[in-house]
Amino acid sequence: MDLKTKIAEAAELVLLTNGLAKTTTKEIARAAGCSEGSLYNHFRNKEDIFLHVLRGQLKNLMGVLTSLQGLVGKETVQHNLEKVAVSALEDYTNSMPLICSIFSEPDILLRHREGFVQRNEGPHRANEAVAAYLMKEQESGRIMGDIDARVVADCVLGSCFQHAFQLNFTGKQESHEERFNYARRIVNTLFPDK
Repeated sequence: MDLKTKIAEAAELVLLTNGLAKTTTKEIARAAGCSEGSLYNHFRNKEDIFLHVLRGQLKNLMGVLTSLQGLVGKETVQHNLEKVAVSALEDYTNSMPLICSIFSEPDILLRHREGFVQRNEGPHRANEAVAAYLMKEQESGRIMGDIDARVVADCVLGSCFQHAFQLNFTGKQESHEERFNYARRIVNTLFPDK
């Protein structure tokens, strides 16, 4: 494992244990088994490490969203949206403590927003990807043309985010089967069988 990955994994553990405000680069270095100076060979500062860790926690959802356009006309729309929902539930649940911690640090939040603008990224991009997929399915005639694709995307991902927040808040653990069943219920509510 390369040092950058080792630092990121150590940082994730320290951040989840201590929270963003109480995490120091010295603790991250100690957990990674390297010098504090070595951190700066890979990251500009603690905030840069935090943002790197946060982006890494959303990799399942990003992978599904990247492949979504290739699923147009394949499987069923419901099946494809279930894949999105399951990956969103998993990643949102795992990343919720870090996502929430950013709001306690206004300077980091501002830099994070600025970075989104510079990289043309942001949480809205996930919703846009799902909406774009649904519009293609509308064009192919697989779903009704009068459905508001962005609202459906917001409902799917918003439901997943809210569910993940509730799980984290209550401390409840959810099995893969429970997660899948919840994802299926979201999709079936939006696209009921006729």
